[in-house]
Amino acid sequence: MEKPLSKSGILIIILASLAGLFLSLFATNNSVNAFKTKSWPTTQGTVISSQVERSSRYIPKVIYTYDVDTNAFSSDRIRQTNYAQYKKKEDAAKVADRYPVDSKVTVYYNPNKPDEAILEPGIKGEHIFMFLLGLVIFLAPLIGLIYSIRKARESV
Repeated sequence: MEKPLSKSGILIIILASLAGLFLSLFATNNSVNAFKTKSWPTTQGTVISSQVERSSRYIPKVIYTYDVDTNAFSSDRIRQTNYAQYKKKEDAAKVADRYPVDSKVTVYYNPNKPDEAILEPGIKGEHIFMFLLGLVIFLAPLIGLIYSIRKARESV
C-alpha cells in the first residue's frame, strides 16, 4: 500500500510545476521577441573584433559597428538572446569564424532603439529547447501527482 502524499510533498510538486510554467512563459516571451527581429530594418556593418572568450564555457564574441541615419553604433550581440555557450572551444570558434574582422555584415536593428542590434534574427534552437524544458518541468510533477492520487484512491 502506497503512502499518500504529504502536504509538503504536494507543495513541492506545485512549486516545481510553477517553476516550469514560468520557464515556459519566459521562453515564449523570448521567442516572440526573437521572431519580431526578422522584420527589423537592416543596414551594413563592419566586424571590428571576432574571438572566443572563456568564462565557465566558451562564448563567441563578435563586435561590429554600423550606422543608422547619421548615427554610429556598435554592438556585440549575435542573436536576440545570447544563450550561445559551448563546451568546446572549436564550436564557439565556428560561430566567431563566420564573422572575420573587417568583413561586411548585415545588421538587423530595432527601429525604436537603433542601438539594439543583432546579426542573426529569428527564433533559434535554444528558444525551442527552453520552452520544451519548461513544459517538461511543468507537466512531469503534475502527472506524478495525478498518478499518486489515483494510486491512493485505488488502495482505499
